[in-house]
Amino acid sequence: MIVNFTPKIQSHNMFPPHTPAFCGYRSQFTRELDKFIASTTKDTAEEKSLIAQLKAMLPQITKPENEMGAGQYGKVYRIDDEYALKLPHKSKEISEEQVVLNNNTVIQKLKTYYGGFVAMIGDAKILRNARQSANHMPAGITDEITENWQKAGYYRNKYLNRFSMLPQQAFDKVASDFKTLSRERKSFDTINPNNFLADGDELKIIDDLENPDDKFFNSLAGMFKVFLTSFDRNTPAEYDVLAVGSRRILLRKIILAGEKNELDFGSTMPEINELNEGLRLSDIQEPWSEIRHNLINIRRRYPNMPERLNKINEYLDEIEETQYNPYMD
Repeated sequence: MIVNFTPKIQSHNMFPPHTPAFCGYRSQFTRELDKFIASTTKDTAEEKSLIAQLKAMLPQITKPENEMGAGQYGKVYRIDDEYALKLPHKSKEISEEQVVLNNNTVIQKLKTYYGGFVAMIGDAKILRNARQSANHMPAGITDEITENWQKAGYYRNKYLNRFSMLPQQAFDKVASDFKTLSRERKSFDTINPNNFLADGDELKIIDDLENPDDKFFNSLAGMFKVFLTSFDRNTPAEYDVLAVGSRRILLRKIILAGEKNELDFGSTMPEINELNEGLRLSDIQEPWSEIRHNLINIRRRYPNMPERLNKINEYLDEIEETQYNPYMD
């Protein structure tokens, strides 16, 4: 739900004033926007000032060097270290004279989501900047890599190397948000892995929320699809014997994160296919049906979560030790 603010109307704000977890550049526009969001009453003079500032800044914001990414419907540009601006492809100016703040209670529950707008002026959306460190990378393979022979090397040496080294806690938060969305009957866009960003030691998710269906999964299968089975939005990942080690590390972190949050595994045929494909790419010969059965048994036998996670780690060790290792020949 969105709320249109008019002068002196009381409002409960979705995004309270916050202190960024970094010492970055905050523009005058950002400082005034935070003040406007935090105010219990919305003054028209402040609103007009914000809109005028954004209009004046637009030519500078939309310079090519500020572009942070592009999707099917628009581009995202950096405003400063705290906020970014999302504009439709055909939008060249801001014509509206009203600021709309986001009061979506679903988004308020999420830990990793940066795709929801903070404020909207016409069709221009102001987002939290998901890139708050110098070390950031999208999952999968970016659009700039078009040659098939380059994709496997980038995926193995860049993507898998970076994401497999993220701390367990980063995946735990993503699994928690998947479960939250499952309860809310919504889903992240799990078709495009580029919507999931590594930023420092954190995972952050961008783009719009979707309705779960046979393409968008809010289950463990959705995490498999994003982090293990997709090169990009159009290309499934390929088996690479040199990538098995990193894939297994990533597979373990995803399964542990899912179990820590008791995330649904996924029961539809497309979801089961993703789960089996994630195992195949990780050189795990055991079918998902067998692994699922054993995970459920462990869940039932060990209600204490630390003990359960320890048993799952032991189980995954056993699986990996019994699989064929080409380097042992």
